[in-house]
Amino acid sequence: MIISNKMRMLLIIMILTSPFFGGSDAQDLSGLIPGLQNLPAPAWVREGIRISYYSATADVNTANEKFILDEEGDWVGQTTGKRYRREELFGAAGHGVTQVDVLSIDDRVAALKVNSWLYSGFTGPLMPIKQAPAIGLAAGGDWYIHPEALASMTERRGGGVTIIRMPYTIGTVTYNAIRIQQESETATFARVYDLEDGKLLATFNAVSSAGGLSTVFAQGIFIGVRQMDLPWLGHDLPAWVKAGTVLRFEGTKTYEAIRAGTVMPSGVSLEMRIDDAAKRYYTYTQSGSMYVPGFPTQYGQDKLAGGIGEPGGLAMPPAALASLRAGQIIDEDPVTGIIARVVDLTRDDAGRETVVIGLENQVYSAELAYDLGTGSMVSFLETKLGAESNEYADLRLV
Repeated sequence: MIISNKMRMLLIIMILTSPFFGGSDAQDLSGLIPGLQNLPAPAWVREGIRISYYSATADVNTANEKFILDEEGDWVGQTTGKRYRREELFGAAGHGVTQVDVLSIDDRVAALKVNSWLYSGFTGPLMPIKQAPAIGLAAGGDWYIHPEALASMTERRGGGVTIIRMPYTIGTVTYNAIRIQQESETATFARVYDLEDGKLLATFNAVSSAGGLSTVFAQGIFIGVRQMDLPWLGHDLPAWVKAGTVLRFEGTKTYEAIRAGTVMPSGVSLEMRIDDAAKRYYTYTQSGSMYVPGFPTQYGQDKLAGGIGEPGGLAMPPAALASLRAGQIIDEDPVTGIIARVVDLTRDDAGRETVVIGLENQVYSAELAYDLGTGSMVSFLETKLGAESNEYADLRLV
């Protein structure tokens, strides 16, 4: 059995994202850290803050093959006489960047958006592959913890929990840190935090599969933190952004196999239903279907989030959009190489006055058009360039 490059890439994406995306809620450590629920966010955690981590993961098998009961298999059990087929077991590995954007912050709730990026061709430019919300306590959970809460923790070992204070070095910088490690029979989760300001410095995870056939090892190492100077910071979202609001998009997604010279278009339909909303963030469920002639329709669903502290989303404050000018640079990310800029101010096919915001690096580009009157995203164009295939998406609000 030969595993295709496409399947290998899917495996890499799955294992690279799985240790960092655990659903719509951030890890609640209030049971382990008394007083966490009563603390605010650290002073440096503000809307528009972005934290970046180098991330790497590998799926390591405990065996190279498995045998599956099959009446037409080539392998016969010596004692039972039953027939089996042999299948090879493959591992995968990948690395990239995980970025955490602070969408919104108040006295009690932190709304974060976690974005995962993969190095194309293993060493090439970064390509976005997945995103997820992390809604939790303002004082922190996965990605930071208020330093007062960390200072109150006592060192311990036993009962599946280890807490130790230690120096931790990244590059040429040594931090005064604390390591919090939780263990079970099948998983180990270790996180290292900076005692000075509470930011996550490193995370190391090991999770065994059912039956112990493989173990996924993952790590994340702090790269840096910065404040994005976004034009809409300090603004509230439009009033129509509320629970129950539904946006529907339709269009196409096209796959181009470069070596084969073939193009496969598909019809795409997406529905975004807002589940929860506050003044400056929202969570929503994205349900989608994709149809390729001659193949069964594929369906999918994701829990996502958006808000003021990101370069683009489903909605933006109209007043902030109206202040933009063509060619204006909104943000330049030194880690991913993505430049966010105002591409155009134009009237779309439906007669709406729109502003188009572009995001681009060497292998990825997207254009998000917003209605200046409502702040709603009305179209989305995306291009992903790969070594073996390219992907193109064109979606319009219906």
